[in-house]
Amino acid sequence: MQNQTFTYVLLAGLAIALLWVIVTDLRHRTISNRLTLTVALGAPLYWLSIGLPLWPGIGFQIGLALLVFATCCVLFAIRQMGGGNVKLLTALALWIPPSQFTLLLIAMAMLGWVLTMGIAAWRVAHSTTIRTRPARDTAMLLVGTLIAALFASAVLGGPQLPVPEALIAAAASSASAAIALVAAPFAVLLIVTFGSIRIIRRHERDLWVPYGPAISLAGIWIVASGQLLAQAGPVAGG
Repeated sequence: MQNQTFTYVLLAGLAIALLWVIVTDLRHRTISNRLTLTVALGAPLYWLSIGLPLWPGIGFQIGLALLVFATCCVLFAIRQMGGGNVKLLTALALWIPPSQFTLLLIAMAMLGWVLTMGIAAWRVAHSTTIRTRPARDTAMLLVGTLIAALFASAVLGGPQLPVPEALIAAAASSASAAIALVAAPFAVLLIVTFGSIRIIRRHERDLWVPYGPAISLAGIWIVASGQLLAQAGPVAGG
């Protein structure tokens, strides 16, 4: 019971640290090294609380973190990711089991997309670029943000828009209709994404992707979904 309570405390601390990353990154576009170090140093305590064995458990976690760090360093070298984001994702890799890390990346991509669209809409609304229509472009970006949020919700297991019965019946009776029904969301996704990028670049030269908040929200989603507590189940039960 003490291990389970300690695990809850550690996961609550992780969620709070990730929330603070979101606040600081949105305000200053920097992630504190102390905050990242705190996340990293909390991982061994988490391993201890759930009774993670040295091998393969801890060994795999460290290996995953090293792999993530090496991959992110390449992204940093080609200026696709900031140094603070590299360190944060590496630190978080020490917590997330390898079997769940793909879910973290999917959540990071989906939530990052929604955040990028939402922040871009806010910035375009305050744009002073000449020969543009901020009001119209903001409205279009807000619609795109809503579509992105609905898509992310569906992918991450949240609320979904119901599919009309007529479309389901048509897909069941026709292979081409079934293919069209599956392909339609992805077609909308591409149109919204590229259309939004074009709108944003009318007002700003660079497209800011909030990696830090996206990584943090994905980590919070993993914590809230109980994935990290699932590892603690057998230990608590013993």
